[in-house]
Amino acid sequence: MSRIYLLPKEGQFYKANLHCHSTCSDGRLTPEQLKRAYKAHGYQILAYSDHNVLTPHKELADSEFLPLTAIEIDATSPDQPWPYPPTYHLNFFSKDPNRTQFVPFERSYDPKAINRMICSANEAGFLSQYNHPAWSYQDSRDFLPLEGLWGFEVYNHGCELEMSNGYGLNEYEQYVRAGGRGVCVATDDNHNGFPFGNPRSDSFGGFTMIKASALTYEAVITAMEQKNLYASTGPQITELYWEDDALHLSCSPCARLYLHTDHRGTDTILSNGNNLTQAVMRCNDPFAFIRVECVDSAGKRALTRCYYKEELED
Repeated sequence: MSRIYLLPKEGQFYKANLHCHSTCSDGRLTPEQLKRAYKAHGYQILAYSDHNVLTPHKELADSEFLPLTAIEIDATSPDQPWPYPPTYHLNFFSKDPNRTQFVPFERSYDPKAINRMICSANEAGFLSQYNHPAWSYQDSRDFLPLEGLWGFEVYNHGCELEMSNGYGLNEYEQYVRAGGRGVCVATDDNHNGFPFGNPRSDSFGGFTMIKASALTYEAVITAMEQKNLYASTGPQITELYWEDDALHLSCSPCARLYLHTDHRGTDTILSNGNNLTQAVMRCNDPFAFIRVECVDSAGKRALTRCYYKEELED
């Protein structure tokens, strides 16, 4: 069997925060301040996803930094007063860096209305991402009906610090088992209400590694559309391919490696310390999809999207 690269062989990984708030909405730092801070911490991509406002920041682009034009839309249940009601929060990434207007939509707490918004956004050239299900007080009745999602937030650093509910792995598992095909992303959702270095600083905790041919808007959006990325809170995956009915993985030092499937047939490699950097993993039972999880001794994780059986065949 020929080698099938699940993360492209060619190209370069770029570190991205795909959920960020600036002074254009309720963030405390200006877009320029955020650029300087994230560049200093090794990020090359920042999606300025301010609440309910679509603001391009192409003037911030340089050879080492790419701002993505994005927006976060919310729709909250009217049945209870804040802070009790469930709420939908979705990010939309514009394929056009110059776009300033989101699509017309009905702000209604109803999966059918949310699906109409996602459909309109997708048709208008946006990538749609579902955010922080646990913080949103949502369950499967809210997110399983959603259609056309590009991404699903499996880690939100701000929610993890605020309420210890930043992980959405269980919800993502329910979503993919029900047929969802969105990628998993890890983000900060930073508002920067506390200074850098403070234990409650909500920056630099969750990120998405995007492998693209270049650090240009077109190349990065194309890589996102092709789902050439993985989510992380620390570990990094350097190579991932399928060959001879096995998953071949190279990563930064970790203590636990998992090959998950759509059932309990999981291949697991465990160590007493961070000394696992390569693995060949198999599943002997039939499966519909696989995904990889790398965990270091501090409990930080790298998480791939699901790769489906048809993607692993010549």
